Formats: sequence, C-alpha cells, structure tokens
Amino acid sequence: MVILNKGLTYNKFYDVLLNLREEFHTNGRIDDSNAKLDEIMKVLVVSYYEARRGNKFSLDYIKDLSVKKYGNSDNTAKTLRELFEEITKDAMFFNEDGTNIFGANPSLIIQESENQFADKLITELSKIDFLSLIKDGSNSDFDLVNECFGHFVRDNFRNNKEDGQYMTPSEVTEPILDMVFNDIFNDKEFMKNLKKNNYEFTIMDPTCGVGTLIIEAFKRFEKYINELNIDGEYKDVIIKNIKQNCLIGQDKVDRMARLSKINMMLIGGNISNISVGNTISGESKINQFLNKVDLIFNNPPFGAEYNISKFIGDKNYPILNKIEVSSGIVNSELAVLDKSISLLKPNGRLVIVVPDSVVSAKGIYEAFRKELMNSCDIKAILELPGVTFAQAGTRTKTVIMYIQKKVSINREIFMGVCNDVGYIVKERAGVPVKIQEGINEMYDISKAYLKNEKIEDEKFKIVCNIPSATIISHEYIMDNVLNPSFYSADRLNSLIKLESIDSTKFTVKKLGEIVEFKNKKRKSFNVSDEIKHISVLHINPDSTIDLEQARLFKPVSKGRICESGDILFSKINPRIPRLAVMPETNETFVCSNEFEIIRVKEGISQYLLTEILKLPYVRQQIENLTSGTSSSHNRIKTEQLNEILIPLPRAGSEIEKKYNIIADKIEEAINLKYKAQNNLLSEIKELETTLL
Repeated sequence: MVILNKGLTYNKFYDVLLNLREEFHTNGRIDDSNAKLDEIMKVLVVSYYEARRGNKFSLDYIKDLSVKKYGNSDNTAKTLRELFEEITKDAMFFNEDGTNIFGANPSLIIQESENQFADKLITELSKIDFLSLIKDGSNSDFDLVNECFGHFVRDNFRNNKEDGQYMTPSEVTEPILDMVFNDIFNDKEFMKNLKKNNYEFTIMDPTCGVGTLIIEAFKRFEKYINELNIDGEYKDVIIKNIKQNCLIGQDKVDRMARLSKINMMLIGGNISNISVGNTISGESKINQFLNKVDLIFNNPPFGAEYNISKFIGDKNYPILNKIEVSSGIVNSELAVLDKSISLLKPNGRLVIVVPDSVVSAKGIYEAFRKELMNSCDIKAILELPGVTFAQAGTRTKTVIMYIQKKVSINREIFMGVCNDVGYIVKERAGVPVKIQEGINEMYDISKAYLKNEKIEDEKFKIVCNIPSATIISHEYIMDNVLNPSFYSADRLNSLIKLESIDSTKFTVKKLGEIVEFKNKKRKSFNVSDEIKHISVLHINPDSTIDLEQARLFKPVSKGRICESGDILFSKINPRIPRLAVMPETNETFVCSNEFEIIRVKEGISQYLLTEILKLPYVRQQIENLTSGTSSSHNRIKTEQLNEILIPLPRAGSEIEKKYNIIADKIEEAINLKYKAQNNLLSEIKELETTLL
C-alpha cells in the first residue's frame, strides 16, 4: 500500500478523484476533461502555496477568509477565485519570457455563485495535506499530477501517436533508477567530477509529459546524495543546485509542459527549466544541451512516423546518419533515442522505454541496433509485462534500455525478463485502476544487476533463474536481436542441458541444418472448389489436422500450397504448440501464412521431428525466441526457428535404431487416426443416406 500523508492512501486518493468526477458531472458546468484537470491543478496550486505560507488549506480556512473579506462565510467560490488570482502573481509562476504559466489572465472557471461546487472541490482536495509534507521536508509518495492526468484526460491523448502519454509507473522507475544511480555513485570519479562541475548533474526528459520521470530521477539522486558520507552542508548545496539548475524537461504539448511545471513546483524546482518544444522537429530549447546531459530518463511517444530523409545530414541524429539506409520510415521512438544520445555528454547515461520492435524487428530497426552496439554500451535491457502500461490504455510489449555513451573493451549486456510488476489493472467507474497483486519482479532483477557479476571467458552467465536475469556477451547476440526473452535463463538452461548430453551417443544440430524452410518457394492460392485452406486452428493437440473443418473453411486471404510430408509449424503464439505432418491426400490444400512449412532432409522422420519439437527443452527455446507487439500476438521468425537446437542420435547407434522404431510407431498411430476419422465420416454419411 502506498501512503501519501496523514493516512491518505493511494486508493483513497483515487476515491477523491472519483468524487471529483462525480461532482463535475452532477453540479459543475465544465464538460471538457482538459478544463476539469486544469481546474483541479489550479486548486492544488492554491493548496500548495498556502502550505508554503504555513496555512492548512481547508474549507474552514477559505470560509474564514470569506468572513474577513465579506463579513460572512458563504462566498467560498469568490474567495477561492481571488486567492488564486493573488497567488499566481508570484514570480514563481512566470516563465523566462515573462508569460504566466496559467495564461495571460490567470483565473478559475468556477463562477462566484457556485459556492456548493467550490465547497466540494475544496473539501476533496484538502485531503492532500501539503502542510505536513512541507514540515516533514518530504514529497508525496506517488505523483499527484500524473494520477490526476490519468484520471481525467489521458484518453484525449491516447489516439494521437505524436502526443501519446503513457506514464511510467513507479514500480518500474524505482528499480531501474537504483541500477543507474548505483553505477553512478560507485564511480570513483563521480564526486570529484561533481565538485569540479560546480555540483551540477543534469537530469533531462526530452518528451517529459507531466514531468514524472525527471522528478523520479531527482528523488533517487537526492536519496543517494543523502546517504553519502559528506558534510550535510555540501548535501544541501548539491541538492539545491540540482533543483534550481539541472532538472530539464520539454514537451510539444503546451498543457503537458504546464503540468510538468506544476509538478516541478511541488518539489521546489525551477519551473523555467521546463519548456514547450518539439524534440524531433526544428530548433528547441533543449538543443543548447547537446553533449551536456548526465542522465536522460525518457518514455517517448511510440509510432509517429517520419521519413528518414528528415534526419540525414542532421548531426543531432548520429546513429541514423551512420546506418546504410537512405529511404524509408523512422518511428518517433528511434528518433528520440538517437536525439537523446546526442544530448548526452561522454559517459552520460540514457534510460528509455521503447516498444519491443526496437530490440527485435528487422529492417531499419536491425540496422539501428547494430550501429548502436558499435557506438555505445548497452548496459541493460529489461523486458516488461503487457500490464505495465495497461492503466494508460495499452498492453503493448515494451522494454527498458539502459545505455551509456561510451564503448567498453569487454562488451556484455545484462538481460532481465519481468513477468510481474506487482499489480493488475481493472476498471472502476470507467477508469483503469491499479490493484496491488503479485510480487514486483523488477526489484529482484535490479538486485541481480547490482551483484555486478561479469562474464570472463563465457558466452553468457545466468545470474538469476526466477525472474530471469542473465549476462550476454556481444559475441553471443543472435542476428542483432536484443529481446531479453531470447537470452532468458529458461532458454539458456535448456541449451546447457543439451550441451551436457552424452556426445558419444547424441549430436546436437540446429534445426536449419536438418530441414528446409519452404514458404518462399511455395505459390499462394485462394480457396476454390478444388483448393481447401488449413488454418492454425485446424491443428489438433495430437499433431493431426482437422481436414473436415479445413474443407469448410473459406478465408479471404490466400494460402501457400502444402504437400504430403510437410511439417506445418504455427509461428504465431508458439507457446501453444500447433504443428502437424501433412498427410497423403488426393485433394489440394493450402495453409495459412502463419505456418512455417518445413521439409525434413534425409536421415530423420518428419513424424519424429514433429514430436521432438514439442519436447520441453526444445519448446522452451521456441517460446523464448518469439517477439511481437503483445503476449497474444507473439511470433517466431524463420531466422530464429533456424537456430533451435535439436538432439539427434549418432548415425548407426543403438539409440538411432530406437528413434526409428519410435518414429515408425508415431507415423502408424497418426495414420490410424486419420483412417479412423475417415471411416467414421464415411459411416455417418452412409447413415444420412439411409435415413433420407
């Protein structure tokens, strides 16, 4: 349970927001969700500002002010309006250009006559006790601005890829920041360089949203500074300087930048260091920080598309200018990743959330990864479960990349696979709400990283089995794919097991050595009276094909010709094994493009291979070599299928003879099943004919 202050829990804060939603719906005139959020933020600012002046914001406090001004306690709305207008004249609410963060004429939308509505708004928001927080010298344990944003307006941004806002939960940020700051503070040169640089350590988010990641990074930095064995006065100087000069953010959406400024204000930071600007396009304020940033923590918008020609010749995109791709589309996540590298100073660090495609897709993504590995140290990649951003409305598969702007002699990457972040997401009154459930594996992955284990002469090292945490040498990276599941402890244990088998009796071969992949050589056809179509769902658990249902299936898409003796292997969701040998038939069948059509070479039975591919230590390899946008749309690519290791008996051995006997029995059993099915169908048709 996350405690805010004075007994206000995370769940109770959600109740506050639900109450406010209901109040806006019942009594308020404000229909636009953005305007609702703005009004709540303005009242929170009043509450915070009054706490700075030593006053506890409450309905009684506002009523007392009303009595002093108007002789009665009934003018709460008018008093609140005037208080906000007075407060926002303070210099802290002005940008460097002299404009106010709340606009030319800052005011509340609440009208002077809406006292009942104002009373409810004040009552609910006064449950956040800023006075106690300030007296304790602490901050709230969860991001108020982020939660308010998510509750009221996140849907407004969800369908706009360029402005997409997917707030990174603390269950993820805290463990990864421990990894980063442990590295930073264990650097013997860090304190010397910090003093040399006038106690400056620049933390940036170039697409900052409401500023959560900047503030989370600062809080972690502050924690580590306070744990140092140095004079308390130095600690105060460092922390104050970082707050005032070194927390930098930018967002292209004016409202997001304003919310980020409010968030910065709540920790006593300098709001002028948050700016409105487009990090990808044109000139913006953050460009003055090129090669100057110590740490970037970023969750960029995904999927907005740009032509690569936009970046060619622009020195702010070093990776895109080195790869041998001169045409095509670059998605926003790659552009921001590349721009972030140019913003880092030498040895600076980047933590960035990106979709699974960045670490696994082919084309420009693969070329980008290859150059990235040549230009920087990828210190860690952590795979997140689909639920991570479910509260923001997406279950897209994502990873966190931790990169340092330097190239080490010993090249290795820490890979972590997190399957549980300690919560699920369910709807409450139409709003996605996090519910604590399970155990957050991110902390165990972080602890595994902090062990600081190294590879010596090995290709890989398993640091932890559950959750999976491994270290992989650059030489062991397959096809420049950096998906942590590819290098999971489960898969590596399967490989270790295969490598340990008796080499006098068995040989281990890659699947690509004993089969041919036929998809590219097979023609495609639509269903017709003569051609029937086999889908993935027509494969039975016993490795037979439901040919009767296939005969009735009439999809719009084409399928590839399949021949007797082909192994049809479902590439989609291979954690559910769907594979079968195509039986002999007088009919013509095509199969879905979701199948890999496999043809065995001489020396092994296709029926035996089908069953070997279903064995646990082979299936584990297959499952770990999948990638995709979500857990339900995982696929294994031909290139990875080619790498699957298969144990086979030595030629002429007794075990080979046993294998062959087993293969014959499997083939016989499957043929008997088809024969029995055909006999059954024949008898049913005979019965129908007789009855008619």
